[in-house]
Order: sequence, then structure tokens, then C-alpha cells
Amino acid sequence: MNYCSLRRSNVLVMQPDPILSAGLVAALRQHAAFEVYVHGVDNLGPEGARIDVVIADYGNAMQLTQPAQRVAYGLMDEARMLAFTRNDREADIRRAIEAGVHGYLLVGGPLNDLIDGVTAVASGLRYMSQAVAQRIADSLTRATLTSREIEVLKLAAAGRPNKTIGRMLGIEVGTVKSHMSATMAKLGASSRTDAARIAAARGLLENDAANEAEARFSNSPMREPASQCA
Repeated sequence: MNYCSLRRSNVLVMQPDPILSAGLVAALRQHAAFEVYVHGVDNLGPEGARIDVVIADYGNAMQLTQPAQRVAYGLMDEARMLAFTRNDREADIRRAIEAGVHGYLLVGGPLNDLIDGVTAVASGLRYMSQAVAQRIADSLTRATLTSREIEVLKLAAAGRPNKTIGRMLGIEVGTVKSHMSATMAKLGASSRTDAARIAAARGLLENDAANEAEARFSNSPMREPASQCA
């Protein structure tokens, strides 16, 4: 894949794994289109290089989508984030793109993904490796879970019976069962446990509303012991 660039792109490698960081630096420095810098080694202060692309792990890439964090690291607003990570969960990929991460690559992918990804992001484009793009494309063919279905599933995965889930969320037991049936059908799951496993693999169980309901119930004098009973 070819992209045009009027100057060499300044690339900052920000990876906590020193071996992974060294590999990225070595691979990128083979290409004349990139000037490569290493976080914690090269100067990025007021007199330092103006960075075009930051290659970071998932956590740092998400953190650096925030302007205040870029300033703290000596990066200009124009610096674009490229996540290079083992995290292939659908929900996390979506969160990263929505937060402003411009590129998403998986560790272990082909070298040309790295080169094409950095070149594209430096040119102002978005880039996802083939594996990531395929995962997102696959997700578009699935029925999505509603926020209520996710709340019910998360509490069920925590071992709460239907009656307790209904009280925690302020809904009838029959409604809880309906949500679970719909969830299992959407996920192609054969049981509540299977549904929780599939949803966890896709990163769908991190739901603040369900966490808040769990916390409120845990502090309630009417709480019941966890059970798998319906």
C-alpha cells in the first residue's frame, strides 16, 4: 500500500516491553521515511522533535488521546496514536477508535502491517490491520446487545439469580428471563455460562451501570447469597 508524504515522519515508540520496543525501533529504522524516537531515551521537550505518530500499548494509546496527557509527555496536538497491542477484544477496539486512536495493530502481525500502518497514520489516515478490520466487520453482522441485556448478563455472570437481578435493576423476574433469552440467542450461546464466556471474550461485560447496581446491592441489608438458581 502506498501513501505520499512530503517529509520524513517522526515516530515515537512508547512500549513498556523493552524487547518489543527494541523490535519496533529496529524494524522502523530500516525505512528512510521514518525518524524514530524512543520514549524515555530521546528528547521530546520544547526543543525536541515534533512527533507525528506515537506507537503505544493499549493503555498508553488511550491515555494519550487526552490533550492534557499529550502536553504532559511533550507531544503536540497533531501527534496521532497508533495502538500496538495484544488486545483484540471487539469492545476495546471500538473504544479505542471512538476515543481518537487512529491506528490499531496486533502484536504478531506481519511487518508490512506495521509499515503501512505508521505511514497511513502519519499521513492523516486511519488504519486497522487486516485481523482487526475483520473482527470489526464480523461484529457488524451480529445483533448487538442492549445496555439492559448487558447489565443482566453481567450480574448473571457474577452468580446473581434472576430474582435478585430483578430487584437490583428494578424489573420483573419475567423481564430478566426475557433479557437472558434474547442475549443467549444474539450470542449463539447454549447457557448463561456460555453467554458470559462469549461476552467476556468480546469485551462486553465491562458495564458501569451493572457495576453500580452490584455495589448498591452489596451494601444493602437485604442482600442475598450468590446463587446460580433462576
